[in-house]
Amino acid sequence: MEPLISPTPDNWTHRRLGDLCLIHGGPSGSDLNAGDRDAEGIAVINTVDISDGRVSDTPKTRISPEALRRLSRRYGLAVGDVLLARLSGRINHVIIGEREAGMLMGGSTIRIQVTELARGVLLPIYLHCYLMHPTVLEFLGQQVKQGVQPSLTQSSLRNLPIALPPLDIQREIAEVAQAFRNKIEAHGRVAGLTRQLYKQVVPQMVANEMTFRV
Repeated sequence: MEPLISPTPDNWTHRRLGDLCLIHGGPSGSDLNAGDRDAEGIAVINTVDISDGRVSDTPKTRISPEALRRLSRRYGLAVGDVLLARLSGRINHVIIGEREAGMLMGGSTIRIQVTELARGVLLPIYLHCYLMHPTVLEFLGQQVKQGVQPSLTQSSLRNLPIALPPLDIQREIAEVAQAFRNKIEAHGRVAGLTRQLYKQVVPQMVANEMTFRV
C-alpha cells in the first residue's frame, strides 16, 4: 500500500481505513420518509448541515420520536463518530461530540466508526485530524464521482490509506486540536451574542428608543 503522507517515522504504521473502521451510509428514502418529519423533533444531520468542521445549530430536517426509535439503532450518532458529507463536490466532515450525540445521520452522509478493537491503534479525534490533511483531502476529492450530484462512495473511503503514529503522538495531536476547537466555539458564542445585540440595538437607536452619549 502506497502511503499518502510520507516520509513518516519508522515507528508509524500504515493501514487502510476499512481495516480499522465501520463505514456506513445513511438511511434511504424508504427508511426515512416525509411522514416521519416533526419540526419539534430530533435533528437529522445531512450534507447541508455540515460546514467548516461543525454541525449547524439549526439542522434543516427533524424527525418524530417514533421515527427515531425505529432508526436510531442503525443510524443514531455517538460521540467519536466521524460524519462525512457524501453528496458534495467539497470534502467536509465533522466529529460527533456531546451536542450531536443522539441525533440521526442523514441519507446524504457517510459515518465512520473506529471499531473497539482498532481503538488500540487509532483514536477517533486523530482520524478527524487526519482527514483534514491537504493530501488526504486531495485523495478523497479524486474519488468523488462526478454527475448531476457529485458523490463520495463508501468503497473509496475503505481504501483510504491512513498513517498511524503511536497513541501518545495521537493524543498530543488530539489535545492541540481540541484546544483549537474550544477556542473556535468560544469565539463563535461571542460572535453570536454580538450579532444579536447589533440587530437589537441599532434599530432601537434608529427609532430613537435608545441613545448613547459620550
